[in-house]
Amino acid sequence: MKKQLALLRELQRIDLQFDELEAQKSEIQQKLEENRGFLEKLIDDLDRQKQEFEDVRNLRRQKKADIEEVRESLAASQEKLKSIGSQKEFNAVEVEIEVFKKKLEQTQEEAIHLDEVIETVETSVEEKEEKIVQLREGIAAEVAEGEQQLADIDDVLEKRRNRQEAARSEVQKHVLRKYDFIRSRRPGLAVVAAKNGHCEGCYMALPPQQFIEIQRGDTFDICPSCQRILYYWEEAKGEEGEAPVDEAAEAS
Repeated sequence: MKKQLALLRELQRIDLQFDELEAQKSEIQQKLEENRGFLEKLIDDLDRQKQEFEDVRNLRRQKKADIEEVRESLAASQEKLKSIGSQKEFNAVEVEIEVFKKKLEQTQEEAIHLDEVIETVETSVEEKEEKIVQLREGIAAEVAEGEQQLADIDDVLEKRRNRQEAARSEVQKHVLRKYDFIRSRRPGLAVVAAKNGHCEGCYMALPPQQFIEIQRGDTFDICPSCQRILYYWEEAKGEEGEAPVDEAAEAS
């Protein structure tokens, strides 16, 4: 059973490395997605603003046409005034001229306001276009770096996978099932040390007889409190990547 527990510890070290690498992959992928999403949102905002800009320009062109039309109407009324014979007609045309003057003034004010809007929106569009160019370059560099990191991680995972499969093939099936079950229910450490009569996973005291059996290493023992697989701590001395006590506690 000592050999089986040693194999489990080796398998756990590999699995924890897998967990860490997969977490790194997820973090990189999430960052890349966030960058792409931010860029897409900025482009959508720019497209919307460009459409608004075009709408305002069309409206400004219409206002220009309106101004010309009112000016022509005003000029025609003023010309008409010269040839009017009766006072009644004269008064009516004067009213008409005042209406055209007010309409011309109002339309010109609206055109000036639209000119200001066009200038503001045009500046904003230019700034966003410049920002998008810079952002595209930055994101392209980050994507290239992130994809290289992902490729490197995949290479490491592939190498670890061979070691993982080799370790799993040597563990007895019923032991492996228990190990897999614990890992599926309790992320982190499934195999922990028993030291000074306590489980190093949950720090609960173990029954004295069970601790004696664990020291012998002839049985497959489970912590009655946290249900982790137990081994005698001295058996793991000198093993590569032995989990420190505080890491075990954090995973409990």
